[in-house]
Amino acid sequence: MKKNIVLTVCVSLLIFCVLTVCVSAAEADHNGANIENGGFSEGYLMNDGNERTYSTSWGESSVTVTRDDGLNSLYVVFDRLPPEWILTDLSNGDSVVCGNNTFLHEFVNVAELFGYAPVSVKLSFDTGVSIAEIYGFGAGELPGWVQIWEPILEEADLLMISSHSDDEQLFFAGVLPYYAGELGLRVQVAYVVNHFDTRMRPHEQLDGLWEVGVRNYPIIPKFPDLYSESYEGAVAAFGNYGYSFDDFCEYFTETIRRTKPLVIMTHDINGEYGHGTHILCTAALRECIEKTADAAYFPDSAVKYGVWDVEKVYLHLYGENQIVMDFDKPLEKFGGKTAFQVSQDGFKHHTSQHWTWFYKWIYGSGYKITKATEITTYSPIYYGLYRTTVGYDVVGGDFFENVKTYAVREAEEAARETEPAVTEAPTTEAPATVPYATDAPTTEAPETIPTDNPGDGTRLDPVIVIVGVVVFMAIILITSMILLKTPDKKRRHR
Repeated sequence: MKKNIVLTVCVSLLIFCVLTVCVSAAEADHNGANIENGGFSEGYLMNDGNERTYSTSWGESSVTVTRDDGLNSLYVVFDRLPPEWILTDLSNGDSVVCGNNTFLHEFVNVAELFGYAPVSVKLSFDTGVSIAEIYGFGAGELPGWVQIWEPILEEADLLMISSHSDDEQLFFAGVLPYYAGELGLRVQVAYVVNHFDTRMRPHEQLDGLWEVGVRNYPIIPKFPDLYSESYEGAVAAFGNYGYSFDDFCEYFTETIRRTKPLVIMTHDINGEYGHGTHILCTAALRECIEKTADAAYFPDSAVKYGVWDVEKVYLHLYGENQIVMDFDKPLEKFGGKTAFQVSQDGFKHHTSQHWTWFYKWIYGSGYKITKATEITTYSPIYYGLYRTTVGYDVVGGDFFENVKTYAVREAEEAARETEPAVTEAPTTEAPATVPYATDAPTTEAPETIPTDNPGDGTRLDPVIVIVGVVVFMAIILITSMILLKTPDKKRRHR
């Protein structure tokens, strides 16, 4: 009897282990491409599942990716912004140019480019390049962590100007998940500085944006990340690197003309906690915002993109014409999490900044923060309408009060084009417009408590999983053999 029980348990465990190995193997096979490098140091680091490691070439180089069942797509995580590169089908020599978007994380739809899924392709680089990861996928659904970035918007509903990578997840917590993720508006994020002096922050930046629903690649400028504790300190610090206040005004003017936003939102005039770059950011925007419609103001970008007059500008915590945002309502697109909670998830990707006071500020210390309203300093829910060409807010709680999004305008334009010609005199009554929905689900959002150690956002290596399962199987088998050899006391008594 005892032996039957032991055997049943062993068989059940073995079946479980085999299934686990099969699932792990299937996940590993999802990136089941063979990768060979030519001219890269430590090429195996391109396929270790860790964005923190990378392989570098110092001149002309190549990578060959082979998949026997056909290569439908590539996902290349560059460690530094790449040059243009050539993708070649090794079976027939057909080639296409890639990398013209200069995306740090680049998805390549190989089957779409060639019209078929080749078995083996070569990525060729004319100059030095660093690659953190390369994934080659066959047919089927892609994992959710694969970032398929869209180009920078030419017509943005909302332009968020964030000083640093992570400010958009902290002081503006809730904005991106709600407007980009839940409502699906055209949201463009533009930063004031870049973080290319560090290895991980550029990756954290993209991973965090993707987490909260942003799908258009961010605008990242030439200005370096310099710390200062005042406006004067920021001007002096950037001046030491050859940048003036006018350079920031020119950058914002070009960005506004390029993206043609309907609404802009950015930092507190006082820089939230007094960061000089935050203060400089808002000062430069206030300086140029009345002049972006003037072609004589920084004429080069006016020639390139045309002029633009934004309809509304909001500043964080601005005291006049203030509105209060509700970022504690459940969002359907994020499984019932609130916009604030999704931003908390976004900040989890910024592991290089978790040593700072920001970590306790957004997650809590001694208790877990789960609502935006629980943050009392530099609260992410208060904004003031700094400038408007469409009237002041009456209802409040929405950046787009009195503003029609581009999608609404396009739909109205399409409807006008399909309407039959009107022969009678037009009426003076204003056409009815559909108001924005203000009702939100009343179901209270389930509380999500972030872990004390959110992790670095890297994926678990399937090989480690398989090795662990094999060790577990061995322990079970050895234990079973010992149990089987133990005499059955009841049977011996009989």
